[in-house]
Amino acid sequence: MNSITSPFMLGRSILVALVVALVTLLTTPVGMTEASVTSEISPRSGHIDDLFLFTVTVEGARNAPPPVLTDDSDFEVTLLGPRTSISIVNGVMNSRISYVYHLAPRHEGSLRTPKATVTVDGRTMTVTPLEVPIGASNLKGNPTHKDGGDLLFLRQTVSPTTAYEGQQVVHTLSLYTRVDVSDLAIEEPTNDGVWQETIADNQRSLRNVNRVEYTTVESLKALFPLRSGTITIPARKLKAKIPDQRALDNPFTLDPFSGNFFQQFFDQVELKPISVTSNELSLEAKPLPPMTDEERKTAPPVAIVGQTAIRADYPLEAVNTGETKTISVEVISDGNLNTLKTIPLEVPPRFKVYEERPEIKTDRRNGKLITSKTFKYSLLSLSPGLVRIPGPKLTSFNPQTGAYEVLSTSDIAFPVRGSDLSATNAQPASAVPESSDAQSASSVVPTMPPLPIAPPLQYEEPGMLERISSLVSVQFALLLLAAVCGIGCIGLFAAQRKPVRESPEISATALNEVRSMKDLEAFVRQVITSKLSRVSENSTMDELRARVAAALPDKNLALASTSLLDDIEVYSYGGQGSDRDREVQTLKERLGIILMQWRR
Repeated sequence: MNSITSPFMLGRSILVALVVALVTLLTTPVGMTEASVTSEISPRSGHIDDLFLFTVTVEGARNAPPPVLTDDSDFEVTLLGPRTSISIVNGVMNSRISYVYHLAPRHEGSLRTPKATVTVDGRTMTVTPLEVPIGASNLKGNPTHKDGGDLLFLRQTVSPTTAYEGQQVVHTLSLYTRVDVSDLAIEEPTNDGVWQETIADNQRSLRNVNRVEYTTVESLKALFPLRSGTITIPARKLKAKIPDQRALDNPFTLDPFSGNFFQQFFDQVELKPISVTSNELSLEAKPLPPMTDEERKTAPPVAIVGQTAIRADYPLEAVNTGETKTISVEVISDGNLNTLKTIPLEVPPRFKVYEERPEIKTDRRNGKLITSKTFKYSLLSLSPGLVRIPGPKLTSFNPQTGAYEVLSTSDIAFPVRGSDLSATNAQPASAVPESSDAQSASSVVPTMPPLPIAPPLQYEEPGMLERISSLVSVQFALLLLAAVCGIGCIGLFAAQRKPVRESPEISATALNEVRSMKDLEAFVRQVITSKLSRVSENSTMDELRARVAAALPDKNLALASTSLLDDIEVYSYGGQGSDRDREVQTLKERLGIILMQWRR
């Protein structure tokens, strides 16, 4: 009669399987897709006072220099920064580098985007300019400065302007102002046809519009179209108070006979109420394609549209009959998870299943709202045996591929030990003495008739740790724990008494000694962990990027740092390039500039 594999042996088998899978992945040759260059602009039309996002995307190249833009007489161009992503499908790696620009129209009419030229692997590729119809200004009634420009104005944008039904669209409401604004109140009209979630509020920055510097206050929301067709996003109306124009036009004076002398001296500037209105937007929502019967089996009532992942987590150790095992199933997506109520589990009938209320967390990544929803199940086992539950599945729609995907985790498996409680409950009532009816009813778990899953377990001798724990008293264990804690506190105090000095490895000399991409990555990890908290040298690239973006107040420096991490990951993942020494030297020069800005 075979006994069930111990938790140690089960964990060892899983570790061996993971090592084999990792070696297979690393030894499998990875190809590259053919290089191509495309461009897009959002929105495709607008007004003279609108800002446009112009993106030049290079695919299938390990190292692509920034594009050269010419013929920019129709737009003022401002580089926002690069974005890098990689993916592997059927052993073929696809590298995607996008350079994002802000375009401000110089005049009205049918304008053309700048001509973009990119040289990849010795081959020069050119992007054809795009036609953009530009109309007159649609911002009416905004307060003006004495130089003729607007004191403040309100603008809203959406990206992308065309999406699938249920796909996340980022809506940005921006207030541009040249004066101090108080008592802000924004009227929120009803957005029929979209579900909205807040991404960020009160984001402040400085921007130039028509060579005039404005302070911007932005609010970002995630919009999810609830239907297909054209959805109108109505204009927003803002009410606030700004200083009176006379206080702005008249400089400070020491003339006591001036009408503004006392107001200026006591800092009592008269405020006046103003009202400004933003532009109106249109969003095109495409319908979702029909599902197959197989995809519909694991699909939620309302389709999840967006990049989605699912994973299961549970402790691997064995449990005894009558004890519970907690299984967590987490779904992460940039789609709308509010309609996802449960993830079905195909649990054997010899278990009682108790489902907890789902936990929802939100985060911001790459300007999008990322939602994580965790479903927890407590499984109460009534009979012993090796349990194997099929991995939970979920169907979602990927907007990038335009197709449905059936996501799944690995199977859930763990051993159960102890006596068969279901067989005990199946005994006739006469076998239980009447004097102990109430006590037996409270201690025995009602269940279904037993299901033959596995033979009963053999008796196992207690191990060495179990025998030692039975001989050691609780008082001695607590005394030993207190001694260990005391020694640790003394060591910590001694470490803190040592003078703090900067690590010698993080210097210009150490950077010059870097020769390989692996050494460069290790050096960058040392720099980030020495400058920022809550990360370590073992953190993943995603954790480092998220921490840099959140902790650095200088957004340009944060963008440059995350872009450097992206390029290091692309080069390291894409195998050996044609000129790896040159790639390392280029990244070292960029890192040197970042370190100079970081020390300021």
